[in-house]
Amino acid sequence: MLEHLILARHGQTEWNVAGRAQGRADSPLTEAGLAQARSLGRTLADLGVTHIVASPLPRALRTARIAAEIAGCAVSTDDRLVERSFGTLEGRFVAEAMADDPRWTAVLRATDPSVAADGGETLHDVAARMLPALEDARALPHRCVAVLTHGQSISATLAALGGQDAAGYRHGNCGYTPLSLRDGRLVFDRWNLAVADLADA
Repeated sequence: MLEHLILARHGQTEWNVAGRAQGRADSPLTEAGLAQARSLGRTLADLGVTHIVASPLPRALRTARIAAEIAGCAVSTDDRLVERSFGTLEGRFVAEAMADDPRWTAVLRATDPSVAADGGETLHDVAARMLPALEDARALPHRCVAVLTHGQSISATLAALGGQDAAGYRHGNCGYTPLSLRDGRLVFDRWNLAVADLADA
């Protein structure tokens, strides 16, 4: 019976460093991102994780596979764990997009759950697919499962569970949040925890 879910973000990517909106687009992990993934693997092992469910986007799946090799567990994927779609903003430099049109600040900084970029998703849309994905992860035959996903997907999920603004739940690369069950509900009291270290050992 599941006791804990660990929500974690992927490692640093080249577009993270460049300040570009990724969404469903992708960019490779940096060397720092690879080190973060290895450190996440050690952390997940210490937490007793025995399975990882990952977003199929390459940056998340590679992070998950690196972490799983270290933690000694298997990886499965769930399409509902992909990052928020930023529509026409994907690939744009975040600062430039916000300067061009102040409306995009609410999207790129996750400050308004009902606003979407052209062709993109609202945070409400993201939570509506993420929460059922977590319920399915709960049903897996493991005591501790990690869900490896993306920054705004995590923010939308925690906002839905915790009742606060999504912007307050931002996660750094490979930051993680432990979720536990209380009266049949997923709850948390800490978020965006850092992996123990980023050493390449």
